[in-house]
Amino acid sequence: MERKQIDQRFSISDQLSESDLDTLAAEGIRLVVNFRPDGEGGDAQPLSEALATKAAALGMAYAHIPVVPNQIQPAHILQLQGLLAQHPGAAIGFCRTGNRANQVYQQALQAPATTKPACCSQAGTETQVGLLNTVKAWFKP
Repeated sequence: MERKQIDQRFSISDQLSESDLDTLAAEGIRLVVNFRPDGEGGDAQPLSEALATKAAALGMAYAHIPVVPNQIQPAHILQLQGLLAQHPGAAIGFCRTGNRANQVYQQALQAPATTKPACCSQAGTETQVGLLNTVKAWFKP
């Protein structure tokens, strides 16, 4: 396990093993997030289900957010934001090298993905109606 501390709460790592989870639990990690799709590393990669079972036995929360390399989606960011909100305390994210885990975390730290601009948050507002009429006017002959 090659662990790197990102900030006071979150760290990243390369692929974790069940024995790594023992160490992390002893160090006070409360949430483990696996960003690696099952099977990506072949037979040598532990299955997410096995890691989840071990984490639960150690009293840690565990989540699997499989992210294909270079294909981070808004849903991945929302999932991590939700997990971090639900599970206060130290957390670690991991994948093959730790890069995906860091990228998703950095994006999750940005302005909340669930926040919408005022013009989009309430149906039928004056601003929305004005914007809709402007867009419709673009397409009139």
